[in-house]
Amino acid sequence: MTLQRDDFEYAGLNSRDDLQVEMGNVVLPSAPAMAEQVTDIPAMYGNQFNGTNFTSRTISIPASIYCADNQDRFNQVMHNLSGLLLSDDPSDNGKEYPLVFGFEPKVTYWGHITAISDPAPINRGMYDMTLTITFVQSDPRATMPQVEKPLNNGLNTITVDGTARTAPVIQVVPKRPLKYIGFNLNGGQFGLEPETPDDQANAIQPDIHVINDPIASMAMWTNDANAISGIKTDDSYKYQGSAEINSNSTTMKVAIVNGNKDFGRYQLIRMISLG
Repeated sequence: MTLQRDDFEYAGLNSRDDLQVEMGNVVLPSAPAMAEQVTDIPAMYGNQFNGTNFTSRTISIPASIYCADNQDRFNQVMHNLSGLLLSDDPSDNGKEYPLVFGFEPKVTYWGHITAISDPAPINRGMYDMTLTITFVQSDPRATMPQVEKPLNNGLNTITVDGTARTAPVIQVVPKRPLKYIGFNLNGGQFGLEPETPDDQANAIQPDIHVINDPIASMAMWTNDANAISGIKTDDSYKYQGSAEINSNSTTMKVAIVNGNKDFGRYQLIRMISLG
């Protein structure tokens, strides 16, 4: 559903349709809360500056409820509002949810509700009320739509919108044997490689897919007498190979012939190069 400019959506709940409130004028804070970190050093002129601590960011959302003189409807809206925004489920502790404003639909703020103020009357004697919902971001950054880009050979530069540093998610699906995968991220170099130099120099594909056989079925086997290494459990060829078969299961074992294991006949194939 497309948000109107005076709507917001929190945890998938629309302010107008689900919460039944009308959003007021939201003024976004210019920065998160900041605290200077300094250390007092005896006999020093001034102090030691240790950086700035950037903490959470608080967004206050004014909301209005218009119920005229209908007290029952106002009570229902208040029950609905607290029931949807707040949870007494212990498993919800520590969770944060997305907040999107209609006037800025491409930006998502992740956080949690910390307070819902008591309603104050707009018109004396009526149940038209205003209140404030306090939303706090433990991570004060906002997010914009995800950007996906396939990596090409050589240098890849990915530019995203916004002003904050962004850590990308890099997915590598090798299609051939690789010795090393490396990339540069925000000035730091990262790499995936074998643990030892010997492994690095001899990196090979460890497994080669040779056969795919559903062992619970004999559908891909043949009882052709001319097949390579035909299997016999009596005088007739049954399956390719040489084995004794338990008819009550699909378990197979090598046949014993004249006191020795019989792995079946073998075939010599001569390869002739024509190129």
